[in-house]
Amino acid sequence: MDLANRHPDRSPDVGEMLRVLQRNQVRFVLVGSVAAAIYGVELQPGDLDVVPETNEANLESLITALREMEAQPKGPFGEWTQLESGEKKWLSRPTTDQELAEWSADVGNLETLDHLYLTRFGNFDVVPELAGTYESLEPRADLGDCEGYEVLVAHIDDLLARLTVPRREKDIPRVEQLRDIQRRGPSRGA
Repeated sequence: MDLANRHPDRSPDVGEMLRVLQRNQVRFVLVGSVAAAIYGVELQPGDLDVVPETNEANLESLITALREMEAQPKGPFGEWTQLESGEKKWLSRPTTDQELAEWSADVGNLETLDHLYLTRFGNFDVVPELAGTYESLEPRADLGDCEGYEVLVAHIDDLLARLTVPRREKDIPRVEQLRDIQRRGPSRGA
């Protein structure tokens, strides 16, 4: 099957991705649209975003899980740059098909793992720092149920902090719903 054509117009199979992550004992905090949905935001997730713990053993487990999901980086390579405002911005560079085909994750280099991936289950995004580090998110994270799996979900305040800077058009309704849920008090259950 051609990875470039996998699941282009539907949500990822979150349950299968979580099954692979848990079987490989990957420690992570869930962020992004799936985390917002767990809190009750009505949306159609386009990917599963995870912030992994970045010690060597966990990154090796993550690489094993990525291989099991047949993950390949989607789109151009590049690097995160911090702007004077403190905001981080992805600066992509032209990437050849050969570079994508020869991509190999390196446990010692977070940049080789910090990608949106195409997998056999849909889009999967590894964000080791942009949404906050595992070490900063884990102490406040909530346990939530997602597709029958118990997962750590970033605290609603941490999700809001990420969605408001930088502000993307698609995040405006998510922020409004999360703020409403925050005021009422979250009742998770995706």
